[in-house]
Amino acid sequence: MAWWTAHNQPGKGADDVVFLREGFSWWALLFPLPWLVIKGMWIVLLVALGAQFAIWAIAEALGAGDMMRLIFSFAINLILAFEGNNLLRWTYERRGFEELGLVHGDDIDEAEYRFFTEIGLPQAPAVTEVEQPPVFSSRWKPEEPDFIFPGFGRS
Repeated sequence: MAWWTAHNQPGKGADDVVFLREGFSWWALLFPLPWLVIKGMWIVLLVALGAQFAIWAIAEALGAGDMMRLIFSFAINLILAFEGNNLLRWTYERRGFEELGLVHGDDIDEAEYRFFTEIGLPQAPAVTEVEQPPVFSSRWKPEEPDFIFPGFGRS
């Protein structure tokens, strides 16, 4: 069974909850740069490209062969596969999402079902009406100025 974290922006409803799976990401291993673009992880994409170019430049300067470049490129893919979902959580946190909870399920449908039945969204506090002060005279009007403190209304 997989673990999922639920994320949502403050003030948004249940339709806007995003579930992110914990653990290894096969898509990040096989297609790392397109996966980063699709997920909108622009900062991570720039860091990954910078690391890739740095590795190629160092390998070229040291005279390493194509096999070493391939091994180091695969190492970057492997790091993204293991840490990709954590970096995606970091990206959502930077966008203002809050982590609502952790839930487990075989797939995302089961995780959503368990989340909304067991945990649910935090409810906003109910807005109560402000109590008006009692009126002691039927002739009292709050918009009239006060004679004791001129210039101030009675509201």
